[in-house]
Amino acid sequence: MLRKHEGGKLTNRLRVFLKVLARYVAYPLRLTHRLFHTLLQLYSRRRQFTPTQRDEHLERVAGSIQPHILPLSNPTQLQVPPPSGTATNSFVSLLSVHTPVTLANHGQQPAPVHCHPVFRATTPSQVMRYNKNPQIKREVRLVNIPAGKRDYSDAEDSGDWCARVHPEGALYFHDPVRGIYTDSNMRDEPRRSSMTSCIDELLALMTSRCGLELRSGDIELVVELTRGRDHHTRVCRYYFVDHPNRLLFWLDEMPTRRIFDGVLGVEKWSHIKYAIQHQYWQHCEMYPSDKLLGPQLLKELKEVVVHASAEIITTDLSLSPFDADELSKILDLIDRLGDDVQGAHYTCVIVRFMRYFSRAQFFNFCGLPEARLNADQPLFVKEKKSKFLVAFSWAVNVALFDAPRSHMEELRRVWVDRSINSPRWKNFNSKLSSEWSGITMYSTVMVAVDVSFLAVPSVNLQNAGSVTIISTYISLFCIVGSLVVSLFLTRQNRMYGQESADAAVIFLTRVTGSIFGTKSLATVHGLPYAMLLWGMVYFIIAFSYQVFTSTPIITLATTGSACGIVALFTLWLVSAAREFHILPWLQAHLKDKYQTLNRARCGLRP
Repeated sequence: MLRKHEGGKLTNRLRVFLKVLARYVAYPLRLTHRLFHTLLQLYSRRRQFTPTQRDEHLERVAGSIQPHILPLSNPTQLQVPPPSGTATNSFVSLLSVHTPVTLANHGQQPAPVHCHPVFRATTPSQVMRYNKNPQIKREVRLVNIPAGKRDYSDAEDSGDWCARVHPEGALYFHDPVRGIYTDSNMRDEPRRSSMTSCIDELLALMTSRCGLELRSGDIELVVELTRGRDHHTRVCRYYFVDHPNRLLFWLDEMPTRRIFDGVLGVEKWSHIKYAIQHQYWQHCEMYPSDKLLGPQLLKELKEVVVHASAEIITTDLSLSPFDADELSKILDLIDRLGDDVQGAHYTCVIVRFMRYFSRAQFFNFCGLPEARLNADQPLFVKEKKSKFLVAFSWAVNVALFDAPRSHMEELRRVWVDRSINSPRWKNFNSKLSSEWSGITMYSTVMVAVDVSFLAVPSVNLQNAGSVTIISTYISLFCIVGSLVVSLFLTRQNRMYGQESADAAVIFLTRVTGSIFGTKSLATVHGLPYAMLLWGMVYFIIAFSYQVFTSTPIITLATTGSACGIVALFTLWLVSAAREFHILPWLQAHLKDKYQTLNRARCGLRP
């Protein structure tokens, strides 16, 4: 009976506890559910009723409004491209444009349809070629080939547009009469009709504003028909190509956020020209044209590559975007091309290399008095840091055995003015991988040493609160921490270290975004080395305490002398390897003090 009574009391208490727990848990869950439901309703209403009549409002919705760097007074003057980054925009899609059916009930009418398209200037890096949604269904379709069939061209009508296949395999369309390119599907009749009306209106604006025509042959047009965020506004994205000047131009002003790739201090038109030329070469790579003179381009590329190769051979401060092995391979490729380089495949190869060198010229402020002439040269004025951050960084550097400072120097050679030199980035990551691999091996050995030391009978029988046991435990923790951090950093380096320079810039910008900047990343890189040394220091403390507290006087004198000599030579080596030496600093400091006192005695000002 007693057991049944206790079981009943336990059951009642458990039931009361569950009721109270359900009451306190259910209320926050209901509150969270209502909050998310309200936010979802507000978001749906905003998408349904937000007007998108103006291109400026479309950009504001996309979060891409940026101040113009330079005022533009002449509409025919060179304009600066909009944000590029990824090839897709958050408010457009490649769906076909159609006119919605008007309902009889006024309350059920959709958003108003705009008759005139919204023209939005774009760049080649924003063309939605590489970020299209998958559309092929995973189905097994067996097709019988008719007997004697020899024509395998698609029978779909594309009007005056000619289908072209890029050497990479992409399908695009070309109007050879007017020199117009597009990645939009011109085999779709409604889309082709909408594209024709947009192009006619755009060419009329071009004639009225610039007085230019496409039929001259030197100017080409690239258009792309998309839809606005409300799926009713037509957005025609475009840019014009000027082949004689190797530039792009537009009929509207453009923001300058992403085309500069994070480069600050851009003010001169001669500097912006290299960014526009980078976009021009990307256009030539995406839409290879017969207007490009292959032999002339090949000659220019060979001159650039030969100069970069000579610079890399004679100095380790080269600004080339390729290392010595890559430049050698490029030269071999150029020699194999020969003089006959006409064709889309040859053109894509040449202009791709030209694009990389043009981008490097923009990053290094080519043609300006402040141009970067070597890879270690910073161009921006250093910002003054607070004394607290300086003192804190110094304390961390001392506590980590000067490891952050050495890694900081390497990072400054790679991450100059928040831009990356690709060959240096590869060498930097190779050094990091080698260093962390060696630290991993040393950490494994030290773990075995610490565990073996704890198994010694004279140590194992000691009190758990003795200096020997505590120091050995701390040494083990430091060594295991060094092992774990080095393994983690090695894995991260394999994942992100071999990425391209663009991905490296994004990675470094993300990890150095704190108030400590690059020093935070240098501290992380130096943690395995510092923790390994701390583990060794605590092991030496434990071993020394064990030796000097339980040995005869003769052994103590002998081992103490040997330990002192080893410590002296070790500190001497460490001091000689450092750039800052204590003894010369003390001599100079005492000399200054002595001269100041003599001046004070003679009545002279210091």
